[in-house]
Amino acid sequence: MKLRPNLVSIVIPSYNQPEYLRRAIQSVVEQTYRPLEVIVADDASPTNLEPVVASFRPLENDALRLRYFRHAANQGMVENFHSGVRRAQGQYLLPLPHDNRFLLKNFLAAAVRRLQEIDGALLCYANAVYEDSGRPALRFPDSIRFADDWAVLDGDRFIRLYGNRGIGWSQVILMDHAAAVRQGAFQEPFAVTGPIARRLGIAQDDAFSYVFLLSAVGKVCLYRGLACEIGAPMNSYSRADAHWRATRRRTTFVNFYNLARADLEGPHAPAVRKQAKRLAHLYADSILDPRIAVHYRWQPGILGMMILGFFKHLARQVRYGVKRSVNVIRPGTFRKVTPE
Repeated sequence: MKLRPNLVSIVIPSYNQPEYLRRAIQSVVEQTYRPLEVIVADDASPTNLEPVVASFRPLENDALRLRYFRHAANQGMVENFHSGVRRAQGQYLLPLPHDNRFLLKNFLAAAVRRLQEIDGALLCYANAVYEDSGRPALRFPDSIRFADDWAVLDGDRFIRLYGNRGIGWSQVILMDHAAAVRQGAFQEPFAVTGPIARRLGIAQDDAFSYVFLLSAVGKVCLYRGLACEIGAPMNSYSRADAHWRATRRRTTFVNFYNLARADLEGPHAPAVRKQAKRLAHLYADSILDPRIAVHYRWQPGILGMMILGFFKHLARQVRYGVKRSVNVIRPGTFRKVTPE
């Protein structure tokens, strides 16, 4: 598909929660940037979401297009999102979960300007705030120097700070669409799709693999302002899914392990693989399942990870056993006394 220059495609994977979807779309149409297309991918919601999209039709014009489609059967989070990506026509792409919304009307305009003006910039990664808590998603290290709340990092420096080393997870990600496609960001092995999820008994997820893949080849623009609110409805698309909650650590391991062993392109690929391997280690205690070993054909690397995971799991149980024992003697000494 030939991508349209300057167009921003906002893909909104949706399931129920019509009021959250309404406020998400409202926050998009209030953006000062044009041209925009909004693609709502309805994952066979029991609640009909088409009227929500239809209510915004009067605002459509040559610079703002609204597109809605509905799956006949539930696809799962990742495959629903990917179905929207396949329809996206913009030079730039932004995933927007339906329970999130923009807080700054000029965020897209500022982010696109940086991707256009900064040589090698392929990704904008912005801060957000959790609904009803005021807690920011990101806390940036003091080593990053911002000007007007923006900073530019080479991909290797950014990825070394990403994931429990200064820069955590956010859900505000504007990317160069063509570059992401070239890197295979929306396909296996960089996403746990339906077939893999069913084979391994885990949930679908991509753990923002596109952040790693684009960091391998270019620069990342950071915005420390609160560009978005991350919604927390009682019955969210993912968090209300008990299967997702129970298997998300295993799913995340698969994402990072695949990144760590991939033949990635780009000048920063070694740093990306190293960081992916480090993060896979963090989740190794969740993969004590023979299906994981079978999936990877009993490769020495995965067997090593499983041995590491066994000892991490054992140490964790011992640690929490000690805490529980101490709490019996001195109640309240430790606040968390059960493993995740």
